[in-house]
Amino acid sequence: MHGLMMTNAAHSLTRLSACCAIALAMSACVPYPHSVTRNPAIEGRVLSAETGQAVAGAKIELDIGSDESWAYDTVSDAEGHFAFAEHRDYRLFALLADGPPCGTTLSVSAPGYHSRHCTWVSPFGCSSGPMQLPRLMLQPEHIAISEEEVVEDFWSCLESATETIN
Repeated sequence: MHGLMMTNAAHSLTRLSACCAIALAMSACVPYPHSVTRNPAIEGRVLSAETGQAVAGAKIELDIGSDESWAYDTVSDAEGHFAFAEHRDYRLFALLADGPPCGTTLSVSAPGYHSRHCTWVSPFGCSSGPMQLPRLMLQPEHIAISEEEVVEDFWSCLESATETIN
């Protein structure tokens, strides 16, 4: 009888130790709320590639895709300027987890011009630094654009971009 009690006690102690080990291992992955950037502040100016003049009334659409998706739009003013405010969100992330990749697409369209689409990806969450796109050039519709130019268009938006890191 005494031996049976000792075996049960040893078995219970082993189970308790295993549970404690699992609890300690998982304590490093406790979710906690913190602020994350959905999109940084983005400012820019839409210009005619032909004349260099401001394009007023251009529609600028911002699409953000990460673990969730968001879409915003605005219109350029008389000087071609536009801006998107920074948006932040509170999330629960495990302490050791990396943020999900973040894809950003900026689409610019205006009557009489070919549309532009700019895309960039941040591998670990959305960038938090403000971005400036001072020279988003739109090609007039009467000027033909080749397929190569359309593909290059995705990246040329970023050539004029500056990102300020806090």
